[in-house]
Amino acid sequence: MMEIREQVQRFGIVSLTTEELFALIIGSGTKNNHVEQIVQQLALLSNNFSDVSILTAHNLLKINGIGPAKQGQILAIIELCRRLNHQQRLRNHQQITIPLLAQHLIKKYSNYQQEELIGIYLDVNHCALIEKNLFRGTLTAATVHPREVIQTALLVPCANLVIAHNHPSGNLRPSKADLAFTQRLQSCCELFSINLIDHLIIGNGEYLSLQERGLM
Repeated sequence: MMEIREQVQRFGIVSLTTEELFALIIGSGTKNNHVEQIVQQLALLSNNFSDVSILTAHNLLKINGIGPAKQGQILAIIELCRRLNHQQRLRNHQQITIPLLAQHLIKKYSNYQQEELIGIYLDVNHCALIEKNLFRGTLTAATVHPREVIQTALLVPCANLVIAHNHPSGNLRPSKADLAFTQRLQSCCELFSINLIDHLIIGNGEYLSLQERGLM
């Protein structure tokens, strides 16, 4: 561990491998499991760190040498990275097309493990005004109402709107609740002269447009 810390001081944090970064986070091993052994188990579980989403609270405790303290450290780093990554937004006044917007959302939400409802509020020229996370959870009448979406639209204010949500399962087929919510939202938007352009469903590196499918 001292060698890793010395390397950071001499060459900077960017000089470390992913394995060395995890070793630095973990800090020390246990009597029966050195830090290098713990990192190897982490690498094996996460397919050489290519899928850190599998490093859940439950799975981490299955690794010899990881207890609640080290579990918390690792989960905190993963969650921090996720939050910072999700702060990446569309540039204000960037003109939006559905394919451009879809690729932006795929990059951010395709592998997310919970459903997120996102609103992209546009001006009359279809330029981005704001992008906002509106809700986390399944889109049902009991959990989300169009007023949450409309309230922001009136505050901006905007002329056009695209909404999107991710399907963690990767199945892009819209549910009955997805379609019902879209219809309710579309009716509300019409009352306030807001054009609901599309509802995108994101998952597994792909997207589905309800507008293109004739579902709205």
